[in-house]
Amino acid sequence: MALRSARWWPRAAAAWTFAYGAAHVWWLADPGSPFAPPDEPFSPGRWAAVTLAFSAAVVCSLIAGGIERSWAAHVRWTLVVAAWVAGVGLILYSYMLAISLAAMLFGQYDDWASLLTRAAGTTGGALTLACAVAEQHRVRRACSGCGRVHGRSPEHRTEPTPRWACLAAYVAVAGCAARVTARVVDDLEAGGPSPLAFGSPFTLFVVLLVLAGTLLPLALVHRWGRIWPRWVVPLAGRGVPRWLVLGPAFFVGASLTGYFGLAGMTAWVLGKGNLADATVWKVSMEMFGYTLWGVGLLVAAASYYRLTRPDCPLPRASRRPLGDAVGSGSGP
Repeated sequence: MALRSARWWPRAAAAWTFAYGAAHVWWLADPGSPFAPPDEPFSPGRWAAVTLAFSAAVVCSLIAGGIERSWAAHVRWTLVVAAWVAGVGLILYSYMLAISLAAMLFGQYDDWASLLTRAAGTTGGALTLACAVAEQHRVRRACSGCGRVHGRSPEHRTEPTPRWACLAAYVAVAGCAARVTARVVDDLEAGGPSPLAFGSPFTLFVVLLVLAGTLLPLALVHRWGRIWPRWVVPLAGRGVPRWLVLGPAFFVGASLTGYFGLAGMTAWVLGKGNLADATVWKVSMEMFGYTLWGVGLLVAAASYYRLTRPDCPLPRASRRPLGDAVGSGSGP
């Protein structure tokens, strides 16, 4: 996305997060409202959503108004950090969204108020993160055409993947392997028929989940995940649409990190639900497997995001060098 095309992000984020926060204030004031969804399990409470939403609204409003551009650099970096915290917090607060969507696909979900609220929280978090990235580009004096800091950022998707991203991807694969191993051991010990039936929706879900723990992390760090390989004859040599890979990576990574890394670990530590009576090594493989899987995807996706930026549309001679100010339309 060209930087000048994202001027509407801060205004949309401010309006969306303010509305989301106002809805939660209404539900706090009138908990018996028929429109009020239940509190998220293992969350600090609805007040956390209010705090995060209004913080995001304030930060995004400042970015939308451009007021912060006369401030010192360290103050602007504080604003960037605040936007990142608020955006990530809203997404983590809505960690049940992935489970709600999965249940809806299997026809086992009818709590539409919770589903829509979680989707709204995730959307608000994503919009806030877009604002954080836009302001971060401005503070770093990134190129107004492509968002890179030329000389420091990767220029083309053919450049090698950093080692830290490769490590993160294989950590994600290892986390998936640990979780699948624990599931296979459970099935073998149960001695009954496998719950996976050919052609069932649950089998399809498991297949997609395993692909998200093997093919997806590898695509994030290998060249064939950025440029179609030779055997894909109609598309060979062309760039893979970046959000075809980034979308699932961010969604699955954030969902696993939030649901298992945050809520699951909290439930385990507090001895809530059926985790208190489960075998320690099995719970460890499940909780740590899912958590490492999610975090690994997010870290590898960050590298993929940098490597797959569109080529800079500005001629080399007219690119703004490091240290020059960029236009007011900077964005993610």
